[in-house]
Amino acid sequence: MTEWEAGSAFICKATHNNNDFTKMISICQIYTCTPPSIHIEIPSFMTVMMATSNVMATCSVHTVFNAKVTWQMDGRLPPSNKVRQIRNETHLIGTLTVSSREWKQLRLIKCKAEHRCLSSAEKSIHLSEPAATAPSVEIRRSLPELLKGNSAVLECDVTQLSSSDLYITFQADSDNISKELYVDLPETPGLHSITRRVTIPSNYWTNDTSFTCTVNQGFTRKFTSNSTGSFFVDPSVELLLVPSDVSGPQRLLCSGWGFNPQIKWFSESTQRPSSSSDISMDADGRVAVTSELKIPQKEWKTGKVFICEVSDKSLNKQVRQNISLCSACSSIPPSITVEIPSFKTVMSTSQVQATCLVRTAFDAKVTWLMDGRVSPSKTDRPDSNTTHIFSNVSVSSSQWKQLKHITCRAEHACFSLAEKTISVAEPAATAPSVEIRRSLPELLKGNSAVLECDVTQLSSSDLYVTFQANSVDISEKQYVDLHEASGVHSITRRFTVPQTHWKKDTRFTCTVNQGFSTNFVSNSTGNIFVDPSVELLLVPSDVSGLQRLLCSGWGFNPQIKWFSESTQRPSSSSDISMDADGRVAVTSELKIPQKEWKTGKVFICEVSDKSLNKQVRQNISVCSACSSIPPSITVEIPSFKTVMSTSQVQATCLVLTAFDAKVTWLMDGRVSPSKTDRPDSNTTHIFSNVSVSSSQWKQLKHITCRAEHACFSLAEKTISVAEPAATAPSVEIRRSLPELLKGNSAVLECDVTQLSSSDLYVTFQANSVDISEKQYVDLHEASGVHSITKRFTVPQTHWKKDTRFTCTVNQGFSTNFVSNSTGNIFVDPSVELLLVPSDVPGLQRLLCSGWGFNPQIKWFSESTQRPSSSSDISMDADGRVAVTSELKIPQKEWKTGKVFICEVSDKSLNKQVRQNISLCSVTPASSQIVSVYVEGPPLHQLQNEGQVTVTCLLVGPSLNDFSITWKVGGKEYSPGFHTGPPVSHSNGTETLRSSLNVSAEDWHAYKQVSCEGKHQCSSQGFEGHISKSRDLYPPTVKIMQPTASELSASDVLTLTCLVSGFFPSNVIVYWEENGQTLPSTHYTNSPAWKYTGGSTYSMSSRLNTSKSEDTESTYTCVVKHESSPTPFESTIEDVFAEVTYSKPSATLLQGSREIVCLVSGFSPARINITWLLDDSQDQLDYNTSEPHRGPKGKFSVQSHLSLTGVNWLPGSVLICRVTHANTTLSLNITKTDNLEHCDFFDDNTEAVVNQDMDVESWYMAFTFLLFFLIATIYGVIATIIKTK
Repeated sequence: MTEWEAGSAFICKATHNNNDFTKMISICQIYTCTPPSIHIEIPSFMTVMMATSNVMATCSVHTVFNAKVTWQMDGRLPPSNKVRQIRNETHLIGTLTVSSREWKQLRLIKCKAEHRCLSSAEKSIHLSEPAATAPSVEIRRSLPELLKGNSAVLECDVTQLSSSDLYITFQADSDNISKELYVDLPETPGLHSITRRVTIPSNYWTNDTSFTCTVNQGFTRKFTSNSTGSFFVDPSVELLLVPSDVSGPQRLLCSGWGFNPQIKWFSESTQRPSSSSDISMDADGRVAVTSELKIPQKEWKTGKVFICEVSDKSLNKQVRQNISLCSACSSIPPSITVEIPSFKTVMSTSQVQATCLVRTAFDAKVTWLMDGRVSPSKTDRPDSNTTHIFSNVSVSSSQWKQLKHITCRAEHACFSLAEKTISVAEPAATAPSVEIRRSLPELLKGNSAVLECDVTQLSSSDLYVTFQANSVDISEKQYVDLHEASGVHSITRRFTVPQTHWKKDTRFTCTVNQGFSTNFVSNSTGNIFVDPSVELLLVPSDVSGLQRLLCSGWGFNPQIKWFSESTQRPSSSSDISMDADGRVAVTSELKIPQKEWKTGKVFICEVSDKSLNKQVRQNISVCSACSSIPPSITVEIPSFKTVMSTSQVQATCLVLTAFDAKVTWLMDGRVSPSKTDRPDSNTTHIFSNVSVSSSQWKQLKHITCRAEHACFSLAEKTISVAEPAATAPSVEIRRSLPELLKGNSAVLECDVTQLSSSDLYVTFQANSVDISEKQYVDLHEASGVHSITKRFTVPQTHWKKDTRFTCTVNQGFSTNFVSNSTGNIFVDPSVELLLVPSDVPGLQRLLCSGWGFNPQIKWFSESTQRPSSSSDISMDADGRVAVTSELKIPQKEWKTGKVFICEVSDKSLNKQVRQNISLCSVTPASSQIVSVYVEGPPLHQLQNEGQVTVTCLLVGPSLNDFSITWKVGGKEYSPGFHTGPPVSHSNGTETLRSSLNVSAEDWHAYKQVSCEGKHQCSSQGFEGHISKSRDLYPPTVKIMQPTASELSASDVLTLTCLVSGFFPSNVIVYWEENGQTLPSTHYTNSPAWKYTGGSTYSMSSRLNTSKSEDTESTYTCVVKHESSPTPFESTIEDVFAEVTYSKPSATLLQGSREIVCLVSGFSPARINITWLLDDSQDQLDYNTSEPHRGPKGKFSVQSHLSLTGVNWLPGSVLICRVTHANTTLSLNITKTDNLEHCDFFDDNTEAVVNQDMDVESWYMAFTFLLFFLIATIYGVIATIIKTK
C-alpha cells in the first residue's frame, strides 16, 4: 500500500497465441494531477499576545495523494520536533509549533506539498505587520451610558485604523484600569473605526484624576489619546428668572453642572414637578442639566419662595439656590408714563387733565406732585389691571400755565421709589429761524399774492403762526401739530394777502408764538407791489446763424411781449424767477435772422403788469448793439511738420466782424517787416496772411494779429510760437501681436504716453542705429496729456539673434526721449507636449506648447497630419511668441498605443522641433497591476447540458487598457466570452467584469478555468482560477412553526425557513403559495454564512404573510442545490388556522366506569368544559386534557367523567357543557331503567346534541371511540393478567 501511494507503476502482462499483451497502471493515472489547494491557518493576534509558551500554525493540503508536507520559517526549515503531519480521506494536515516569542520575530512562513504525481505546490503567509498609518485616538465620557444610569463610563473612539491586530487599554493618571480589549475587525479593504467602553472603578473617582486610552497596534506600536479633564467635581447651580407673558405663567430656569447633577424643585418644603428639562455633556466630560418650572402668575405674585436643588447621588453632594417675586424684582423700579394735555387744549379750554400709567405687578401707591408739592387738585382714584396702574389729575388751564414741573410717584415695599417728572413750562428753547417770502409755485398757478412763512430750527411743538401787514395781524392763528421726534423741526405755512393790502408802502411779516409767552417775528418782505421795469441785451451769435436778443423784466407780476415796426413777434424762449424780496424776474429771448438784423431794424421789448395795470418798453438795433463790442480773431500758424520740412511758412488771421476793419501783424511785439498779403473779406470775416522763412519762424516767440475800427475798441489775438517747457513722456517699445496675427511677424510698436505737446516725430533704431523714416504726429488740440502708438516693420536684414530694438520720440525742435530696448526676439522654436485629463467622455486630450519668434504647431500620427481641436497664441513682454494647440483623440484610437507627434516650426527663420507621446509613454507601472477574482457558474445553470457561465472580476485603479484572456484546462479559450465596461467606485478603484460560457462537460470534468488580466503596455499578466468542487453536502430545510403569540401579535406574520448543512455555498431559495411561485419582493433571503470551525454553510429566508389576505394557504420553502437534481422542500399548511375562529363539534361516549365528552374541530385553543347532574351546581369528578393541535391547525380535547361516586339514578341526566368564545354546547345523556342489554364496548348510548355535526366531526368521534374501546380492552386484559 505504501508503494502504491508513493506513485509506483505496476505492469500486468498476458500471453495468448504467442502474443504478449501488457498494461501499466499507477495511482498517478487514477487521480487528476492538478496541484493541490493549500490553506494555512495561523494563530490570531490575541492568541500570540496571551500565549505563555507555544503557538501553532496549521497547513491543510487538499489531495488524495500521500504528499510530503514541509514548513519554512523565514526561508529556514524548522526542527523536526516542531512539525507533525496527519491525513484523512481528503486532506493532509501539517502542524508547526513555535514559541510565542519566536513567532513575533517571524516575517514569513511557507507550507510546501511534494509528490511524484504532482507538480510542487506551496502557500506563503506574511506575518510582519504592515506599515500602518497612525490612527486617530480620542477619549470621552459616554453620555448615552450616563442616560442609562451608568455615570462613570468612558468611550475610546479609534478611527483611520489600517490593521486588525490590536488591543485597547484605559489609564487613570497613566495607571491601567482595564484589561486588554482585543479587537476583531472584519477583513475588508480600506480603513476602520471602532469604539470601546470601560467603567471607571470607584477608587479613581477623585477630583485630580484624568484619563486616557491607548491603542496597542501589532507587537510594538502604541498610540495614546488626549487626556480627559477632571470631571469628578462637586455640583454647582444657577437660578434665573425667564421673561414671561403677563397673561401666562411665570417661568424659572435652573442650570446645574458637575459629575452627575440632578435637579429638584421645592416651594415651602414641597417638591414641585418641573415643566421641562434637558441634559448635555461638555467636551471635558462635565455634565450640564437645565430644568424649567412654570408657576401661575397668581401664585408667583404672593411672594412665595421657590428653591432649585442640584444634587449628585454618585458623589453624595448637593447645592441649593432660591428665588421669589421680591428677590427677582426688588431692584427694578417700574416704568412710568405721564401724558399731559396738548398746547392747543391748554390755550382753548378752562380745565385740563394729566394721566399717569405705572407699569408694575405690585399694588403700588401713586402720588401726584406739582412743582415738588403734593397736588391739592382733584385726583381720580387709581385704577389698575394685571400690568398697569392708571391715575388722573385735573387742574385749571390758568394754573397749568403757571406750572414748571409735574411729577407722578409710585411707591411699594418691593421696589425702590420710582417717579416720572414732566417739564410743563416751555423749555429754554433756542430761537427758531423764521423767514417770510412770496410763493413762486402759487404765482405759477395764478395766485399772485400768496405768502409763505418758513420756520426752521424748531425745538418745541407748542406753537401757532400768524401773518402781519405793517405789524398788524391779518390772519387767524394756525396751530402746528408736529410729530414727536428728537432734534429740530421745520414747517411752512401759507396765507393769501387780501387785495385791501395791495399797496406799495405795505410790508409783510409772520410771527411764531412758541409756548405761552414767547414769540419770534420773521424778517419783513420788501415792497412787492412795485411798477414793472425792463432791460434789453444783445446775445453773441454764430455769424451764419440767428441773432439773439434777451429781454429781462422785474415787478409784482411782470409779463413780456416783443414788437418790431408795431408788429408783435413771438418769443423763442422764456423764464421766470422770484427774488428774496418777493419781486418777480422774467426773461425772454428773440431770435432774428442775420440778414434782417443787419438791415438796422429796431426791436422793442414791452414788460406789463396786469395786476397793477402798468407797463414799460425798451428797444435795440445792430448799431446800438455793436458799437462797443470788439470782434473775435482767429490766428492759424503752420504745423510742426511743415516748419521742419519746408523753407517758407505762412500764418493766417481771420477777424469776425461786419465792419471793414484794419488788420496788422506783429512779430514779438514789432510790426512785421515780412510780406503781408492784402486782406480779403466776406459778409462776416476779414482774411489776412503773412509769410516768413522757416529758420526765422523757429526763432519767434509770439505772433499777433490786430484789428482796428471806429465802431469797436482795438482787438488783437496773440499766439505763442515757441515750444512749451514739456514734461518727459513715457516711451515703450514692443512687438505687435495684432500684426503678427495678420501675418506681419516683424512689426514693432512704439507706445508714447504722458505727452504734453503736439510738436514731435518718432523714429526706430536697431542696436541704436536709425532704421526708419521720421513719423510725424498730428495730435488734436486739447487740454491734458496725450497717448500715441506708431508701428514699423523690421527689414529682414536686421533679423538676427543679437539685434535689439529701440524707438525715439523727438519733441519740439531740440528734445528727444528714447524707449527701453527689446529682448532678443529672433530665437529658435522650442516645444513641450503634455497629456491633459479629459472631461469629455470618449476623447483623450493632448496639449502642445511652443515658443519662439513666429512658432506654428502641426500634429502628426503615423506620418499623417492631424487637425488640431483648438489653439491659442500669446506674446510675452520680451516679444517672444507662445502658441498652444490641443488635439482630441478618440479613446479607441488612443488605446491602440499609436504615437502622436507635435511639430513646432518657424517659417520666418526656417527652423523646426518635434516631440511625441503615446499611451504607453504616460502610463505608470502602478496602473498596470490588477487583482483577479473568479466566480463559478450560477446554480440554475448546473443542470444545463450545453454551457455554464464563469465570471471573472478585475479590481484596480484604472482598467480601461486591460484585456482579459480565458483558459479552460490550460488551453486558451477565445470564443464565447463577454467583457463589460469598467465601473468606477467611491473608494477610487474600478472593476471590470467578464463572463465565459464553458461547456457543461468541461465544468463537470473538474477542469480548471483561469482568467488572466493584462495591461496592453505590460508584458506581465495577473491570473485567477476556479474549478468545480468535488465535495457536495445537501441542505436541510425546515420552516419554523410560529407560536400562538406570534400569530396573534399583528396582521402581518413572518415565516422563517432555515436552510443548513450545505456545501458549496451557491444555493437558490424561493417560496410557493398553494403550488404557485411567489415574487421575490414577498420574501428576503440572507447571505450564506459558515459557523466558526464548521465546513458547511447555512442561510435563512423570511416570508411576510397577511392574516387578512391569507385564505388557508399552503406555503412551501423550496431550495435548489447542486448536490441534488431535485429541489429540497419544507411545507406548512393553513398558518393562521389555530387563531382563526372555528366552531367546535362535540359527542359523548359512555364506558362502564366513565363517560367521555369529545370536542373537536375548534380554534383558537382556549375552551372550557364542565359537567352537571340534572342542572345542579355540584362539582363532579372529571378530568379534561390539554387541547391537541391537529395537522390543519384545528384543536381537539377530551373530558373524562368518572362515574364512581356519582349518584346517577335512572332518569337522571348528565350534562357536558362546552363553552368556546361566544358558543355554548350542552350534551345530555340519561340513565335508563334497564341496562342489562347495553354493550358499553360495542354500542354507545344515544346522546342528544343541540347542534349540527359535519362529516369531519363524525370522523373525529369515531376515531376517539376506537381509541376508547382499545384502551378499555387493554385495561381489562391487564387486570386479568395481574389477578392471575
